[in-house]
Amino acid sequence: MTIHHHPGEALVLAHAAGSLDPAMALIVATHLHFCAQCRADAVLALAVGSTLLEQMQPALLTADALTRTLARLDTPETPSPTLVSNDNTPLPLRAFMGHDLSAVRWRLMGQRLGYATLYRRGGLTLRLLRGSPGTDVGAHTHRGEEYTLVLKGGYRDETGTYGPGDFQSMHNPIADPGEDCINLAVTIGGLRFRGAGRNLVAKLFGF
Repeated sequence: MTIHHHPGEALVLAHAAGSLDPAMALIVATHLHFCAQCRADAVLALAVGSTLLEQMQPALLTADALTRTLARLDTPETPSPTLVSNDNTPLPLRAFMGHDLSAVRWRLMGQRLGYATLYRRGGLTLRLLRGSPGTDVGAHTHRGEEYTLVLKGGYRDETGTYGPGDFQSMHNPIADPGEDCINLAVTIGGLRFRGAGRNLVAKLFGF
């Protein structure tokens, strides 16, 4: 699989440093599942970070640090869901949802477009989006930022074509012919569609 569109160095480095919001961390980690090039960049960033940590002066621990650490070790962990996928759902996404994409309960917006909200905090939302072949989401602008990762199928817009593993920010997609296009999307702020009707529908569905 050839990946043509990537998150960019800053996002990969931020992911490696553990400084991303959970939604952004998930979309970047899921891209890394597809992309060997970005995985190598993340490994390199971790190696550089480890070297920098080794060069830092040690800090004094509080008197109860050992007691608190041991207490955390004694706390039982919630068993993780099985991570074996039946439909090739990327591991980071399956671990987050606890099930495959085939088990997602889609909320429909008309006959050709569905979505499932996975995470919301303030103006930031993490969603799965599914469009039937040929679906035109509609031209829109953004009040904040938008990031999209293709999971299955593909789409095209004025910037090019996007397939599984491709990462994009700010787009107006039309789903490719063939199978349904399923995307993982992070939006920060709402969307503004061209046309009062689409804007009203978007608000009703939390977009």
